Amino acid sequence: MICVMSLIQAATDITESTVAANRDAMVSSVSPDVAGAVFNHITEKVQSDISFDTSDIEFDAICQFFFPDLSSSMSAASSGGFNLSMGLPGPLVADLNTILCLQNTIIAPPDRTPCVKRMSILRKRPAVSSEEFQDQWFTLHANLAKRLNGVMGYRQNLVIDGPRNQEGHFMVDGMVEFWFQNEEAIIHAFQDRQGHTLMAHACEFISEISTFMVSPERVSGVQ
Repeated sequence: MICVMSLIQAATDITESTVAANRDAMVSSVSPDVAGAVFNHITEKVQSDISFDTSDIEFDAICQFFFPDLSSSMSAASSGGFNLSMGLPGPLVADLNTILCLQNTIIAPPDRTPCVKRMSILRKRPAVSSEEFQDQWFTLHANLAKRLNGVMGYRQNLVIDGPRNQEGHFMVDGMVEFWFQNEEAIIHAFQDRQGHTLMAHACEFISEISTFMVSPERVSGVQ
């Protein structure tokens, strides 16, 4: 699965009422050629359960557009099949960055079960190559994450294209999606033995982790 994400920095606060007022525009901004789309409104920027350097990237919402393969994502983009701001009015969007991701679903997210969602952006350690980052993240780290107590869904999004800094490195190397029953369950999961093991391994190849609680609004199709 391919996921195109737009990281939106808003000119003013995005609230639940903002999302509700623009829901129809969100739906109309996505064509049937897109397998699914989700608007993730960041409700809280939290880092209470892990100890890592955080990113200096500022954004208030994450739009996700899902495609079965790279060619279909490129076709939809060239034909105007989706709007990167997902219907948000122009004056509300102060900045927007787009990343193209290879999606690796380890535990499929719950479809109807009540839960909360947390997303995290990752930056790899400078000495770690892109190939090593993917290998560590998609194999051992994925297996360790599956053992977290209470985890209901876990998805990895490896950035394969997007903005780069002056040194030529991606501004984001990976985007994590976690689903748990509630925020308390997240804290417990990362404070017990399995959580400590997961974070110890993360230190070997990840330099920055920034976490966000989000309120996902499924606009169409898969989530």
